[in-house]
Amino acid sequence: MTEEKNRLLANCYREHWDLISSRVLKIILGYLLISIGWNIVFHIYSLPYSRAQLSALLVCLAVSVVLYGLHKYEKPAPKTMRHFVVGLCIFIMFLLYFCSGFSESWSYFFLVPLAAALYGDRYFTFLYSGVGLACLTFLSVKFPMPVSSDSIDVANRILLYFILATYSYLLFKTLFENYNKQVTVVTEALETTIEQVVASFIVAIEAKDQYTFGHSERVSLYAVEMAKTLREYEDDNKLKTLRLSGLMHDVGKINIPESILTKPDKLTPEEYELIKTHTVVGARMVEKITGLGPLKNGVLYHHERWDGRGYPAELQGEEIPLDARILAIADAFDAMTSSRAYRDALSFHEAFNRLKEARGTQFDPKLIDCLESVRFQWLQIYNESQFSLDDLEKLTDFL
Repeated sequence: MTEEKNRLLANCYREHWDLISSRVLKIILGYLLISIGWNIVFHIYSLPYSRAQLSALLVCLAVSVVLYGLHKYEKPAPKTMRHFVVGLCIFIMFLLYFCSGFSESWSYFFLVPLAAALYGDRYFTFLYSGVGLACLTFLSVKFPMPVSSDSIDVANRILLYFILATYSYLLFKTLFENYNKQVTVVTEALETTIEQVVASFIVAIEAKDQYTFGHSERVSLYAVEMAKTLREYEDDNKLKTLRLSGLMHDVGKINIPESILTKPDKLTPEEYELIKTHTVVGARMVEKITGLGPLKNGVLYHHERWDGRGYPAELQGEEIPLDARILAIADAFDAMTSSRAYRDALSFHEAFNRLKEARGTQFDPKLIDCLESVRFQWLQIYNESQFSLDDLEKLTDFL
């Protein structure tokens, strides 16, 4: 679920970055229009309330309009657009610093770390906080305003900048923590929902055929124990996907009539063809349920054979997804060690040997070579399942 959480968090960030870029651009456009408006009024009535150059404001407005149009119609990636937006802020501040003529214009650079922090990205915040500080220091030293300023004044400006940058970082941390909490709640809720959906399907499947009681869970347990021996499953998320695939591998049997599932005699060719459809039906079901899409390979291909004589796609060798190859072994073993309407169960050791005999024909030879390393774990699962079945039989007899 960590992978799902990271995906949701990344989507949350992209949406947030896009929203912040849009809003910051609108705010810039709004302030520029207001500034241009009152400067026009001041110019018409010769009022001495502004030293800003109207031409500079018009240049800023033109650049802002172009950037807003780019964001609205061309829709660059949010991760790229945020650089344009903060870069626009710095451009406007430089232009106003040289064209406005008032001594406090350097203070506008305090907005740089704040604007960067709104995006909630640590490295982005640090990058543009550093850029803003470099710009402020450079202008204060190389292009001081006519009003007297000394080294102490410059030092105070830098100190104030650090203070604001610190508060901006705290803003970033708060944003990140809020995102993380929201995504954690969503992923935990999704994980719980997935487990509930899977449990519901298992109950529905096993209710149709008493002989398959516990089959899905045992297949899942056998498969996970085998996967633990493989380096491909060092990631817990892959193990979890395999576990859920094992639980859901027969979900398509919901579509099969009980009369066929529990038939004590040999199936007719037509009935067997209908049984074979459970892999495709199951795959279609899981891919349509949010969060279960990754289970499709295991559900769809767990009846494929290493020699290419399986179904539904007659895949061969490593064309078969690894999840499905493992589930094929686990499914066959549990089927052999479980009683069915048409036959009795094989012993643990006899079923184990039959798996080895199908090495390189029905099953992946490398996986069959791993069997001995999981014999003890499988025997434990088998023994525990026998106790559960005995309890079920006693309860069934009582009822």
